[in-house]
Amino acid sequence: MFGTPFEIFGTVHVITIVVIAFVSIFLPKFYKGKADEQISLMKKIIAGVIAAHVIISPYKDLYLLANPYDWRETIPLHMCDLSEIFLIWFLLGGPKILYLCAFFWGLGGATMAILTPDISHHDLDYIFFMIGHGMIIVGIMFATVTLGNRPYAKDIIKVSLITAFVLLPIVYVINLILGEPANFWYLMAKPDGASLMDVFPDPPYHLLYTTPLAIAVFYLIYLPYFIKDNFAK
Repeated sequence: MFGTPFEIFGTVHVITIVVIAFVSIFLPKFYKGKADEQISLMKKIIAGVIAAHVIISPYKDLYLLANPYDWRETIPLHMCDLSEIFLIWFLLGGPKILYLCAFFWGLGGATMAILTPDISHHDLDYIFFMIGHGMIIVGIMFATVTLGNRPYAKDIIKVSLITAFVLLPIVYVINLILGEPANFWYLMAKPDGASLMDVFPDPPYHLLYTTPLAIAVFYLIYLPYFIKDNFAK
């Protein structure tokens, strides 16, 4: 398996998706209603696994891969990296806005990354990529199902404003300061592999299209709650 060319929806990819889906669905359900001590321990375990991924990934990128990354690419500033950091903080007692940001960013971004990974081979990079994005989904589902959190319609506006007017400018300036090949949030160039961004203009003009599209995805993610709330009336 290791080192073989990545095939989208090939055997390895499908098995990975199934495992992530299984853990994301059944682990939170299993812990729902458990004793507070058990839930607290699992919160710390999930936060610990995510934190280990955030900490070890730059070392892996720089020293363990056959083709190492440039250090400017390894800073955890991509939206999924921030989702991991926000989830760690929230699970260890941080404010709910961290969960809300991770909820919309993670279910949108991490799910898309798992289905269409920017990966060329089944190697160490593939393993870390899937563990990182998979744990985002697991963490969000645990915080939602086990801990009883959920978003509301007003939260979409809140997360959208934080994303577009607070974090995006900061990340864009960091990209400019670091220079190539820094490309966090793909604000400077399109991903190397095939992606949805291929149909949009080159950065930064793609923001005119991707920003409203991202907000639309947020509303799509929220749709099950909208339907549930209206049926409950």
